[in-house]
Amino acid sequence: MNRLFAYLSALVGIGGVLVLANQGTAQAPPSPKPGGKVAVFNVLKVVKDYGKFQSYVKMMTDKKQAATGPLSQMRVTILKLQDDIQKEPIQVKRDTMTQTLVAEQRKFEDQERQISAALDTESSQYLRVVYGEVQKCVEAVAQTNGYDLVFAYPDATDPKDLDNPLYFSAKFRVTAATPFYVSPQADMTEVLILTLNKNFPAPGAVQPAGATAPAGTPK
Repeated sequence: MNRLFAYLSALVGIGGVLVLANQGTAQAPPSPKPGGKVAVFNVLKVVKDYGKFQSYVKMMTDKKQAATGPLSQMRVTILKLQDDIQKEPIQVKRDTMTQTLVAEQRKFEDQERQISAALDTESSQYLRVVYGEVQKCVEAVAQTNGYDLVFAYPDATDPKDLDNPLYFSAKFRVTAATPFYVSPQADMTEVLILTLNKNFPAPGAVQPAGATAPAGTPK
C-alpha cells in the first residue's frame, strides 16, 4: 500500500452503459445517463490489477533486496560474535568482543535505518503519483456517468479469500462509508482499472490507441 490508472470502452453500468473515461482530455465520450447516482469500486482489486502500481511495487521490492543485501553479511558477523562471546572463557577478551559487538550492532542499525528512510521516501513519491491518477480517473468516470458519489471499499480480490476467517473478521470491522453489500450494477471497479491502464500504462507497455496521458504524468 502506491501510483495508478486509466481506460476507455463500454461496460454495463447502473441502469445503462458505464463508459470508460479518457483522462487524457479530462472528458469522456457521451453515454446514456445512468439511473443511479452512487458508484463504488474495490480499492484492493484496483491496486492489484493496476499495471503501473504493480510495476512500482516490483521496482521497490528489487531495490530493497539490492540495498539490504550487504546487511545480511553484517548480520552473520553479529551472530558469530554473539556465539564467540558465549564460548570465550576469559573475561577480558569477552569484554573486548562485547565492545566490538555493540559497535557492529549500531552500525547495522544505522545502515538499516538509512535504507528504510530512503526507500520510504521514494515509495511515498510513487504512491502520491498513483493516488493522483486514481483520483483523476474516478472523477472522470463519475462525471461521465452522472454519479454524485463514488465510494471506495476494500474487499476480497480472490474467491478463495471468502473462506478465510480473517475475511469475516475484517468485514465486521466496518469503516465509515464502506458498503456492506455492493450490487454488481453499481460497481465501477473494472471500468476504473481499464481507464487507468489505458491512460496511464506501465513503463514499457504499449499504450493503446486513443489514450493520452495528462501533461506531467510520469511514463
